[in-house]
Amino acid sequence: MSALAALLAGLAVFWLVPPAGARDLRRLTAAPLPGPRRPRRRSPCPAVAPAALTPVVGAALLGGRPAAVVVLCLALVALTVAAVARTHRAASRAGETSVEVARACSVLAAELRIGKVAGEALVDAADDCPLLARAAAVHRSGGDVVPVLRELAAAPGGSGLAAVADAWQVSVRTGAPLTRALDRVSAALAADRAVHRLVDAELSAPRATGRMLAVLPLVGLLLGYAVGGDPVAFLLGGWQGQGCLLAGVVLACAGVLWSERLAR
Repeated sequence: MSALAALLAGLAVFWLVPPAGARDLRRLTAAPLPGPRRPRRRSPCPAVAPAALTPVVGAALLGGRPAAVVVLCLALVALTVAAVARTHRAASRAGETSVEVARACSVLAAELRIGKVAGEALVDAADDCPLLARAAAVHRSGGDVVPVLRELAAAPGGSGLAAVADAWQVSVRTGAPLTRALDRVSAALAADRAVHRLVDAELSAPRATGRMLAVLPLVGLLLGYAVGGDPVAFLLGGWQGQGCLLAGVVLACAGVLWSERLAR
């Protein structure tokens, strides 16, 4: 029991404190490439690893190896569910931002089409499109709108604003009209959203199948009881069963995460 607790504590330290070579390699490869910056997608695993491993160590000290295995399995399931939910929320927010960008381009093009200059059209369009409010505020104060648009374009789902920033910069320097460029960006974003909706509809069945396969072992436990067995007693009674339980949960969680990765 104490050996298992020491092993788990060592794993926690290894997870949280990477080797010096890994830190040096990250510093060497941390220089950003030229172009607009993209927000880094941070995995929630390092942040929640201590919270997940602490109950495991406590269960090992208080309830022995079976309790530690059960708590570890529950922690793995909880982390998997949280990771999938976080990914879906991020995808949903990116989709909403993309729709708002397309709408903002359409409204801004309509304002330009009725004869307004670019700055005036931006200020009026911001009243209907909150996404443009920050750029409109910068324009009112006499600042440059292009860096603001590029910063907004770096957010998930806002990539269409990069083309708007380029067109705005060319228009300011040369006097070229913005209307045609904005119409093209709006049409391209609408077509992109249509493709995403089609892909999501086609992938709904494989995703549902993957999740069903992940919970299928629970049906196996019920069938074991139905035929007169005691699968839980086997899974928690010895190291062989505990190893099978842990391996099964790890493989099920890995299958769900891999299915979601393939879908993305």
